[in-house]
Amino acid sequence: MTTSTVSAVMTADPITVTTQTPFKDIAELLTGNGISAVGVVDKTGALVGVVSEADLLPHLWDDPKPRWRDRRLARKATACAAKDLMTSPVVTIDAEAPLAVAAAKFARTGVRRLFVLRNGKPAGVLSRRDLVGVFTRGDADLEREVRDRVLRERLNLGPDRVRVEVRAGIVTVVGRVERRSDIDPVTRLIHELSGVVEVRNRLDYVWNDVA
Repeated sequence: MTTSTVSAVMTADPITVTTQTPFKDIAELLTGNGISAVGVVDKTGALVGVVSEADLLPHLWDDPKPRWRDRRLARKATACAAKDLMTSPVVTIDAEAPLAVAAAKFARTGVRRLFVLRNGKPAGVLSRRDLVGVFTRGDADLEREVRDRVLRERLNLGPDRVRVEVRAGIVTVVGRVERRSDIDPVTRLIHELSGVVEVRNRLDYVWNDVA
């Protein structure tokens, strides 16, 4: 696991209910645990739906089945168990997916949370706030990872060849590499780290091996 994967920032061990869990029990789970949604699992433990606060609110309507309302919401207004309250299918993501993939899925779907799966079973919940939180990472910690794990271990570039500076999440690399083709991988690998706001690649090269 690395800091750039969903599993590193998700909330693990999500609270789940069965398809037969009663309305009131779900309401108590949401309020008692300070969460906004629970996953719904079948007898095998597979995720089949999600019940959020929004799914419970139709019960407060004055008229549960006015003609102008969406039939799906009207059904929720009289639902008594998770199987009739839940929204399905659930927007999910794999535990080892890159954070960039999660960010793109949030933008594309507009959901507030992603249920995280490992081997097809619920492993956690990822919120938009979890992703934003990666940018609070300290500059010194990020600089160490760039210098030690990316440049030295993965690219065999020591401080005698490439210098690193991180300020406010902006990573600047300065130095010289052997080939021009060595430059782009530096930018790509640094961008994969959590907490990186921008990469400013100032690397030069000895000889041009790019046609």
